[in-house]
Amino acid sequence: MFEGLDSKELQRRENEIFFKAMERKWTLNAAGVSPSEDKLFCLWKWQLSEIEAAKANASS
Repeated sequence: MFEGLDSKELQRRENEIFFKAMERKWTLNAAGVSPSEDKLFCLWKWQLSEIEAAKANASS
């Protein structure tokens, strides 16, 4: 999904997804909902791990 992107683009996407995920987590916590029950939050968490893997592959 993130293969073939340069390091600047990977970092930009990681930052964007991270801030969206944290904002969503805070909103869910305020509403008394566990973030692990929210599909969008789980998707963003998965994307962050995919970006980390792409960054590791790009650096090696």
